[in-house]
Amino acid sequence: MKKYLSLIIIVAVILIISGINQAFNLVHCNMRRDYKTMEDRTIQNIKDKIATLEKEDIKDTTTTRRLAEQYALLGRLYIERKLWDQAIECYLSSEKYGGNGAAVMYALGLAYANRGYDRSDEKDFEQAESYYRKSLEKHPGYEDAMYGLAVLLYYHRNNKEEALNLMNELVSKNSANYIARFALGRFYYENGDLQRSLQIYQQLQQDLEKPPKSEIINQYRQECSANIARITAELYSK
Repeated sequence: MKKYLSLIIIVAVILIISGINQAFNLVHCNMRRDYKTMEDRTIQNIKDKIATLEKEDIKDTTTTRRLAEQYALLGRLYIERKLWDQAIECYLSSEKYGGNGAAVMYALGLAYANRGYDRSDEKDFEQAESYYRKSLEKHPGYEDAMYGLAVLLYYHRNNKEEALNLMNELVSKNSANYIARFALGRFYYENGDLQRSLQIYQQLQQDLEKPPKSEIINQYRQECSANIARITAELYSK
């Protein structure tokens, strides 16, 4: 029964837009093809700008800053396409040219984590952890980095205690981060603490009644109710 408890987009790809894009594909095929064409043009334009900047023999601070920015832009587009190798290469280039802010460190962590998941590669998971931590050093409390690190630690780095602490901290700072609350409930569930997991989902269910209805909120409500029903059934069966 436990394996069926919903985790809502927590494992592997932590990009919510992936689900949105899939739905968009089914409903607006022609529009999606046009979008892909525009995106391809954008990628080529960025590559052309990078090629021009790379040709400069002496790179001043303005040039290196622009290179860092362009490589980061390109990396983001590759992440959206789940092209992890290309994304990592771009963000490492951005880092080389001084793009070492929290967002770039987080993006590298995300790309390495997803590639590691696809390949079952422990070295990628090590890199992902390193970059998530660098991101948090640059920007303590960065929610995306906290979430990514917690998921990585729990499922791939055998550090469940820190993962729980991180996710609890994230949830306490921002109760509107519903994905984090789903994840926290799942963590406790997999730790065998069904009562604590149930409490988290019950409180989440109450809070999900407050925002206006939307497709994603309706999905959250359904998944939350299903989790509560499954945990309750397990508790009664003991």
